[in-house]
Parts: sequence; C-alpha cells; structure tokens
Amino acid sequence: MAAAIEIRGLTKSYGSRPVVDGLSLTVERGSVYGLLGPNGSGKTTTLACTLGLLRPTSGSAHVLGEPAGRVHRLGGRLSVVFDTAISLPGLTALQNLEYVRQLLGHRRGRQAAEVLEAVGLESHARARVRSLSLGQAKRLAIAGALLGEPELLVLDEPLSGLDTLGVRRMLRLFGRLRDEGLTLLLSSHRLVEMESVVTHAGILFEGQLAEDGPLERVLARGEDVHRVEVEQAAEARALLEGVEGLRVEVEEGTDRPPRLALRCGELPVAEVNRRLVEAGFAVSAIELRRESLQTVFERIVDEREGRGAVA
Repeated sequence: MAAAIEIRGLTKSYGSRPVVDGLSLTVERGSVYGLLGPNGSGKTTTLACTLGLLRPTSGSAHVLGEPAGRVHRLGGRLSVVFDTAISLPGLTALQNLEYVRQLLGHRRGRQAAEVLEAVGLESHARARVRSLSLGQAKRLAIAGALLGEPELLVLDEPLSGLDTLGVRRMLRLFGRLRDEGLTLLLSSHRLVEMESVVTHAGILFEGQLAEDGPLERVLARGEDVHRVEVEQAAEARALLEGVEGLRVEVEEGTDRPPRLALRCGELPVAEVNRRLVEAGFAVSAIELRRESLQTVFERIVDEREGRGAVA
C-alpha cells in the first residue's frame, strides 16, 4: 500500500529565494507525523504545495496516491485545516458542522454531535460562531475535519490560539485518533507538546529538512541526561566541574529543590555518585532521561549555524 504522503525534491522559490529547498519526506499510513520547526521555516508552504494550493518550483508530492494537482479527487478521504479557521459566523456551531457535512456529502462516519463532543464543544452547540473564542473556533474547525470517514487529517498549527486545557484536550484527541489508525500530519512550532503525540518527526529549518524519521531515532540525536537529587546542589556542582568528560548544570525548580543535570559521556554515572557520596553529599535519587525534542531541535539549529552543540 502506498504511503499516505510522499514528497520528493520539493522546492518553492520566490525569485531567487527558496522558501522550501529540495524537501523529501514520507508520511506512512497510520502514523502521526509532526512537521516541526519555527515560524518561517517553510511548513505552511510545504503543506500548500503538497495539497495543490501552490505550484512548486520543482519536485513532486502525492497524497493517498494522487498527485498534488489532483488532491480534489480524494473527496472525504482527506481533511485539512489551516491555521486560520474558516466558518460561517452567523450560524451556530452545530449548524456549521451540518452545513459542512451536507456540502461534502458525508452520509456515514462521524456526525456533527459526535465531533462536537470529541473537541469539547458540546455545550456550545447552539452558540453562534461569532461568539466563540479564537481557541473554540479552532476546535470547531478541527471538529469539521473529523466529519465522515477521513483517512488522512492534515492540520496546520493545530494548537494555536488554544489555552492550556484546550491543548490538553487536543493532544488527547490526536492520541485517540492515532490509536484508531487515522493518519495525521501535524505542522507545528510547538515541539514540547508535539513530542507527546507524534510517532514520526521532520524538523524543518530554513526550508530544509534537518532531521526526519521515527521519533525515537530523532531523539537519539540528543544526549542522555542524569538528573541527580542532591543536597547543596551548587556545592556539588563545584566538586564535579573539574571531572574530565563530565558536563554539569544546576537546574532550579519552583516546586522542588535545585538538582544537578549531568551529561556524563563515557563516564559511568556510578563513578559520579561515588565521588559525591565520598565527599559527604547526600544523594537521594538519580533519574536517567533523554533530552527533549525541543533540546534536540536547538542542538540541530546550533549545528546548522556553526555554533556547536547545546551545552
């Protein structure tokens, strides 16, 4: 079975300036692919070219087997929401969804009431869209994309305009859709939140794909970090700063005492623990965690800009 999305050598230039530069990636069916990067990195342009809304300067894109110029043939198999939500402000939330359902001919699959509940807007079903907040309007647009039986959901900046509770609800929804086998392509600059839901990640920087693959492989670009709960963290750091191959920081916390963050390289963490204990420091816990997707991204950016790895 063909991949959900295949992009090969995609370039989009305005004059001599490429906004997207030789991009190639694959979104496998059943995956949640995060197209991630800062604002201005070329994410929305990539989506627009992939969906046939912009003509690329060169390269190609296929969606569910159809070339970009024929995406309209996919009908209800594909649902798309761009960053700016579009709706009919004089109608209620429920009326908007019913209008979309009838316009697109969705007779089977998810219906209006079901998708309203999925995005947490069931209590606003009879509210006029003009009265909804920016975040509620975004959630309504995502609800519309879930109508019927889509195979592929493409969302551009799906968390923009959402408050903390709205973000949490959307991430849970994306996880549930992933578990149901729906394929998602999520374009976002919010790497911290996306890490919790994507199965694959493509990091876009200045129009080029800096990293791409399963999330675990992308995270492997980072380093292992041992976080050490120890009394007198600043003094413990001073003890360890001269140890060859060891990098140590003190992480402050608002709801916990300061702790050490160790990047040990080839040095066994047991050796670090021994030095602390022999020096009289009380070590209460050592936790191993891999660096976050945000930190990996910052490392990649620094490498691209020639500044070396993040300390």
